[in-house]
Amino acid sequence: MATNLQNGANVDPDQLFTKYTIAEVREKQIQLSADAEAKQEELRVMVGERYRELLQSSTVIISLASSAKRVHDALDEIRDAIQSQQRPPVRNRVSNIAKHDSHLHTLQVLCAHIKLLLDAPEQLWRLIEREKYFQAAWLFLLARVVHRALIRDDAQDEESWLNQGVDVLEQFPLIQRQWESVSHFRTQIIHRATLSLRATEKSYEDTCATLLTLHILESRPLTDTLTIYLSQRTKTLNALLSKGSEVSGKSVHNGRPADARTTGISTHFHTKDEVKRSVQSLLAVISDTLNISRKIFAAPSAKPLATQVLEYIQEDSPSTPAQTLPVGFLVNTQTIIAMLPSSTYLSLLPPNIKSYKPFVDLSSSSSNLCIETLEEKLGDWFTYSTANLRDAIQRALSSLQSVVGAWRVRLALKKWISRCGLNDDEQSVLSRLVDEAAGERIMSIWKSALVRAEGAFVEQLKVIRPEEVEEFPPLHSMYSPLPVLAHPPPGSGPSSFELSFQALRAHLTRRLQGRTPRLQEVLTLLEDTAVAVQRDLSRISGKEEPNQLIDDLVEAYRPEAENLCSKIVDTLTESIDRLVKNLDLDPGAKCLVFHGRLALELSTSSFASGIGCGHARESDFRQETAALFARVMERWKDHAASSEIARYTEGIIALRSRLTVIASARPSLLMLECLYSLSSSLHTLGLVHHSLPFSRVAFETLTKFSASFVDAVNDGLFLDYHQALFDFYLLRRVISTWGRDSEVLLDKAIAHAEAELRSPGQSHHDLDRSASETLARTQMLITALLPVSSTQPANDSGDKLAALLSHGVPNVDATFIPAVNLTQPSSRFPLLLIDRR
Repeated sequence: MATNLQNGANVDPDQLFTKYTIAEVREKQIQLSADAEAKQEELRVMVGERYRELLQSSTVIISLASSAKRVHDALDEIRDAIQSQQRPPVRNRVSNIAKHDSHLHTLQVLCAHIKLLLDAPEQLWRLIEREKYFQAAWLFLLARVVHRALIRDDAQDEESWLNQGVDVLEQFPLIQRQWESVSHFRTQIIHRATLSLRATEKSYEDTCATLLTLHILESRPLTDTLTIYLSQRTKTLNALLSKGSEVSGKSVHNGRPADARTTGISTHFHTKDEVKRSVQSLLAVISDTLNISRKIFAAPSAKPLATQVLEYIQEDSPSTPAQTLPVGFLVNTQTIIAMLPSSTYLSLLPPNIKSYKPFVDLSSSSSNLCIETLEEKLGDWFTYSTANLRDAIQRALSSLQSVVGAWRVRLALKKWISRCGLNDDEQSVLSRLVDEAAGERIMSIWKSALVRAEGAFVEQLKVIRPEEVEEFPPLHSMYSPLPVLAHPPPGSGPSSFELSFQALRAHLTRRLQGRTPRLQEVLTLLEDTAVAVQRDLSRISGKEEPNQLIDDLVEAYRPEAENLCSKIVDTLTESIDRLVKNLDLDPGAKCLVFHGRLALELSTSSFASGIGCGHARESDFRQETAALFARVMERWKDHAASSEIARYTEGIIALRSRLTVIASARPSLLMLECLYSLSSSLHTLGLVHHSLPFSRVAFETLTKFSASFVDAVNDGLFLDYHQALFDFYLLRRVISTWGRDSEVLLDKAIAHAEAELRSPGQSHHDLDRSASETLARTQMLITALLPVSSTQPANDSGDKLAALLSHGVPNVDATFIPAVNLTQPSSRFPLLLIDRR
């Protein structure tokens, strides 16, 4: 039944409702509607896609109709001639042919108009994609003129299409629809041309063409086009600034890794070449904008490029030679038509269209831009653009971690600025911005180094423990064997040997300076910072560069360095105060001596000058640290003297506890042990490389011990006055080696002891001789308590021995009296075999 329904498309409706049900009829209705819609869609596609073929077909049909009509007329004339035996009039036939030829020409001209409208969209897209906005604007304006020529319907105009027998709007509705598809290109051209002004690599010829596009297509004054150009360049600069701000989030902040205040992204350091390119891109936007604007709107020796192009467009015979203009500006309607497909067919266009030119009023202010207005706008834009440039340069430089890298980037940027083509004032502004940003980055690096040095120094002082502080080595440690360095592997280059040599050299230097590893570790934190600052200054100071910026940096940096020295002194003072308050016996004394040596090294080293302090602050720093050393030594001398007197007191109490105490005719062994202990303690101070402080500390320690010993004797801590006299004479003999007046107290004590001894057993001469003999025998044990002799060695052996023992040669014939208690030799000692080889 459905098949019959489909085949019966032409069946009468009454029969359909008679034979089929309503559902089947509705199904047929839906099918027929779908077929109709498909036919309509096919017709629309055919009309839309094959309009050229339709036009050509219509032209051919019209031509065939005209030819057929002429043939028909000719046949009628032949028939009439044959019937009348008369020749047909020639004039009528010629006039008809001329009439038909004129109508054909009108249709061809009409087709040429329509063809230009049809070809315009595709060519406009091509020009826009190739960024040929000036040519695109010209083609759009030409298409608008053609459209206006087509829709012209003035009946009084002899050349109107109505007077030529063609109603364009009624017979060719395609024209209006085609113009609607072309008209939207105006906004496309303006929008794309405006956005193209943001490009960073755009020549001044292309920029001029784009600005003239806006001037011609929107009838904007040149002042407005300049404003648009500057606003677009501002967006370009802001985009680069925001991009640099995002990159800086991955860098460092004030010399330290970026934290949550930035972006939270992991730290990333850029090379100086990357930083240089980043900053140059910002400077290039500014310099290119100013240079291109001046090239377009202000030429120093000739007419501006924009004026030359406008004159070339407007004048029939341009005064500006075509050779002086870039090729892209040598545009006219003929060149635009030649770009279209089948351009030869468009030669049928009337002369007024083929000679069309966009209207430009050269005498109007909208087509001219005075130099004062140009420089004012460029100056305002330059001021606005450079407002945030300093921060952007600083953010870019913040990823550099070395002063030399920041300085080299600065030199490269200043060299680039000197060649960018800007005037002197603008170059000066950009150079000043670069100098300020580079100076701040260098200051930030130095400040960060000082902060790290201060923090590490404070932390090291906090963690010092008595068990961690090594005793300063005595003299014999200087001659101990050096550590054996491992040989580099076979085939190693010279650098491996150089590394071993430098390590050995550093070890020897520390040994000669008397520095323990712990002291060297703490001092290195400060000295390395000073060395780094001086190295940076030496590298950035060049003969080819003026020193004004370097002087400014040094002046700005000096307060920071002086502040570091003040904090070092304050930290040392606080630490020493804490130790003095809680001074224990030996453990506390070790830490106190360590702080004293630290203060002494700082007072005698070139740290203050190397870190960058002024002369006045350097002198104050040396005095303050020297005062700290003196304070520590004063406390240490009290501790050392009291410790030895406590040793002596314990010995006296132990001797008194014995049943029988025999006094010796020489200084007591307790006194010799105390002097030896004092000498050893002085050696462990590590002051042998500082002769003046060492001598002063040794002498003052000896005098303090003497005063304390006298007080102890006065308090009754002695075996008897006879033994005390020997000890007094020995102390006076040791003190007399210094050649100073410090024996008054001992003289009084000796006088008091002799007064107590109503019948002294020995004369003063015997006591002096005993003290001198004891000193001669013990001088090598108590060298720290004796001054250094400057006697030059002689040639004979006797004089050499005297030079070695500068405080007397002991008498070898005298009975040997040991300076300290010695263990009795074993009975088997003579039985030991001694190899005489």
